[in-house]
Amino acid sequence: MTKSEYKVDNSGDNQGVIVGQNTGTINLSIQNVIKIPSLISTVVQALGIACATEDISPKIGTPKEYKPDEKIEYNCVIRYKYVIKEFATYYSTCESYLNAYDDSNIRGKARILKCVHLWYLDAKGEILSENKDTDKSDIEVIRQNSDRIIDMVKDRIFETVINSKEIDSVYIENLHLGIACFTCFCFMECKILEKPL
Repeated sequence: MTKSEYKVDNSGDNQGVIVGQNTGTINLSIQNVIKIPSLISTVVQALGIACATEDISPKIGTPKEYKPDEKIEYNCVIRYKYVIKEFATYYSTCESYLNAYDDSNIRGKARILKCVHLWYLDAKGEILSENKDTDKSDIEVIRQNSDRIIDMVKDRIFETVINSKEIDSVYIENLHLGIACFTCFCFMECKILEKPL
């Protein structure tokens, strides 16, 4: 193909720039720049602000280590089983953002995780109160409602992030993705659902 065979067609109202051959300078002004921040970072910052006043007590003892599959099986997680496995790869990313947030906001990581755990305890209490007249033990009720409990906590995280002033121009679909990653991190950190015995 030779240079004479090139054809540029601009039929329509074009507000952009088309250049067939440039031998000079092109001046371009961008009127509206949309920044797309890391979704997990956005979630962490929004939760950090919302949980800033949370009182943090020191941890007592060291938690027993477990594998995520053990916790999934112990709590009878069904619907979120593969979601958790899929987003487990983002564990270190969430950890990094929380640690970075903690570096500039003393005890910020602990406050955020404490908030999420309290939201879990609230959801757990609501589920247990709905099932108080059954003959089932607490753990049986939790296992029967594990996916619903995860939904309740995830919805609370979403509501908190949406109501914060930290999200500028993030699409809701993308925000759901960041919250799903963060929720899985909290599950693996034992802030949502019960620890395997």
